[in-house]
Amino acid sequence: MTRTHAFTCLMVAATLVAAPSVHAQEAPPFASLKGKFLVADPAMPDPRFAGTVIFMIEHSAEGGAVGIIVNRPASRRTLAELLGALGLGQPQDEATRAREIELFWGGPVELNTAFVLHSDEFKLESTTPVAPGVAISPPKDVLAAMAEGHSPAQVLLAVGYAGWSPGQLEAELKQTSWAIVTTGAEFLFGTDHAGKWERAWRMRTQDL
Repeated sequence: MTRTHAFTCLMVAATLVAAPSVHAQEAPPFASLKGKFLVADPAMPDPRFAGTVIFMIEHSAEGGAVGIIVNRPASRRTLAELLGALGLGQPQDEATRAREIELFWGGPVELNTAFVLHSDEFKLESTTPVAPGVAISPPKDVLAAMAEGHSPAQVLLAVGYAGWSPGQLEAELKQTSWAIVTTGAEFLFGTDHAGKWERAWRMRTQDL
């Protein structure tokens, strides 16, 4: 082997060693948490989220994340009161007007915005599926349907939401602020709100 050829081989080898691996530079695939639950770690320092269970309705790498706190009931209102607040007409049936609906504190963002999660057998043109057994529709549309006697089998009305900018939730997961739980509509719409966090925490599959 000539000295020139040996030098060339060494340069090629050095280049191969120094070249970054294409596979090593690839980012891991994004895993959306839409339709899953976040459970606050017992050491959660933010009092707004301590002891909370959040159902995720949106999560993308580009748009960030949106979730609804589902274990903090705030008050009860009659259907008539809710319809009046939205400027909708009143049902003629007294029992329908007097029907009480529980309102939840959905999170600290946009407390003048309401969300209606409901069982997915109820469908309107404006309904969007979220997860098996769970869909979301605009409050006006759902309440108007309820006034006409068409109601979802299960419904959860929340005011406000929890929001994360792109990458923010992923950083909080790395800090073990949340555990992820995969469960279904029965848990979401269950009425044991006081025990929901503890049950969700027991269901977690890993400590993040």
